Amino acid sequence: MTNPSRAGLGGGFDAVGVGMSRDTRQALGHALVMALGSLLRNARSYAEDNDVFGPALTALQESMLQLLSSDGLFELELNADGVFINRQAIRFDANTQPLVDATVHELAARGVTGISALLAPPRDELRALLSCFTQRGPPIALSERGDPRRPLQILTLHLRERDTLAASGPDRLTRLVDAYAHAVFFVDRTIEQLRTAGEAIPLWAVSRVVQDLVDLERLMPRRFLMLSRTKPPPEEYPDYFGHHSANVAVLAIAFGARLGFPKRRRHDLGLAALLHDVGVAALPPSLLLKTEVLSQREKDAMRASPLFAARAILRDREVHAAALDRALAAYECHLDLVPPPGDPLPEVGMPGRILALCEAFDALTTRRPFRDALTPVEALRVMQVELVFRFDPLLLDVFPRVIEALLPHDGGTAS
Repeated sequence: MTNPSRAGLGGGFDAVGVGMSRDTRQALGHALVMALGSLLRNARSYAEDNDVFGPALTALQESMLQLLSSDGLFELELNADGVFINRQAIRFDANTQPLVDATVHELAARGVTGISALLAPPRDELRALLSCFTQRGPPIALSERGDPRRPLQILTLHLRERDTLAASGPDRLTRLVDAYAHAVFFVDRTIEQLRTAGEAIPLWAVSRVVQDLVDLERLMPRRFLMLSRTKPPPEEYPDYFGHHSANVAVLAIAFGARLGFPKRRRHDLGLAALLHDVGVAALPPSLLLKTEVLSQREKDAMRASPLFAARAILRDREVHAAALDRALAAYECHLDLVPPPGDPLPEVGMPGRILALCEAFDALTTRRPFRDALTPVEALRVMQVELVFRFDPLLLDVFPRVIEALLPHDGGTAS
């Protein structure tokens, strides 16, 4: 895998991506799905040890190996929005689409919505995967390790939400806390790595964590929203941005659900939220801890940090539509929707407008070196009166209903 360049701000920022090109990933993804479709089609008639599977197994194995060698991950995802390989949508023409549809249907019939691996699977592992779909396949429900009688060692199956997430309450709560903790760690580590010119954690490493947050919000929306009440102790202020960004992601995902966004859009919104403040890596920690009035130069530096956040997002991989949307949201959420007199009117997209509300609410309800935390009701009033120029008025009207579970039950909300 190609390491990110160490040129730029302190050697830490670069707009050059890592990993293979999108065209190469498209070709490998297409070949992989075609091979998988061939395997599933023949699995209706033959046992997994039949030689008829040889060519397709070879194609499947080689595609996985190349993806793992370049991206460090193999992840096939199948959902209503299409087929994705390592988070990239794979295109199919009219001739191959019927086979793709049949493949998705065949996997869905067994409750499988994806397959992933962090290591290259040997041939025996692929045959064990194949055995899950043959006529002699397991008569019982599959687990994440396939057939419990012959479990997979390297490959992981992604199962329907009702199979993987509708577990007992304690299991779901553990997964919820783990996902939140991983989100905090990702942000803190990313800021640290950018400051020291180290290799930043690639986005695909946290993408699954964000997907877990999206899934768990749907299953337990109230408990999910309560995660945003988690705040770092005052003495641990340097860790503020990890908790802050994770809280903004929680609020943004909940906001997206309230607006009826599809699952993938909520995922991208959560990922943009996690990255919206990583640009502070370009600022000296002493500036972030300062309690006195900032000089003009310091104010200008603070205003520039969102640009570094956008650069950090775009350097993770080659520029594509999803990365651009995240970079724009991370930058635009810091803009005033109604700028000071004389400044141009900014064009802020929907993701940036949503993140602006979520970012401001969490910041206001968190204790900072220069002020105490406000209550949720007080924060809403400040947003609706003192900071109203920053926000989309329609979204601001909806926001109290998004955070309703965080407000007093006596109806004490800002009007």
